[in-house]
Amino acid sequence: MSTKPVFRRAFFWSSLLIGTVLISACASVPAPDEQVSLARNALSRAVSAGATQYAPVQMKTAQDKTMLMDRALGERNFGKAKSLAEQIAADSALAERMARTAKLQKELKDAQTGIQVLKQEMLQAPDSGLKSTTPLSN
Repeated sequence: MSTKPVFRRAFFWSSLLIGTVLISACASVPAPDEQVSLARNALSRAVSAGATQYAPVQMKTAQDKTMLMDRALGERNFGKAKSLAEQIAADSALAERMARTAKLQKELKDAQTGIQVLKQEMLQAPDSGLKSTTPLSN
C-alpha cells in the first residue's frame, strides 16, 4: 500500500477547502451602495446648511474621506469603503449640526441686540407714545 494516493487525496481536499474559503471570503463583502448613498446625501445636506463656512475642519475631513472612499470603491475594497462611508455620514452630520447651531447662535445674538436697542429707546423716551392726543372725558 502506497502513501501517494492518500497524500494526493488529502492534498486535493485541503486545496479545495482552502480555495472555497478564499473565494467565499472575497465574495462575502457586497458593494456598500446604501452606505455610500447615505454618506453622499449627508455631505450634501452639510454643504447646504453652510458647514463649509461654519465647520470647515469637519467638512474637510468628510471630503478627504470621500476621496478615500471613492478610491476604495475603485479598488473594490468594499469593507474599507463601507467603513469610510459610515465615517463620512457621521462627520457630515456633525458639520451640519455645527453649522445650524452657529446660525442659530447668530440669530439669537441679533435678537438680543434688538431687544437691547428697544430697551434703550424706551428708557430714553419714557413718556413718548403714552400721551393721548384726545382729552379724556369723565
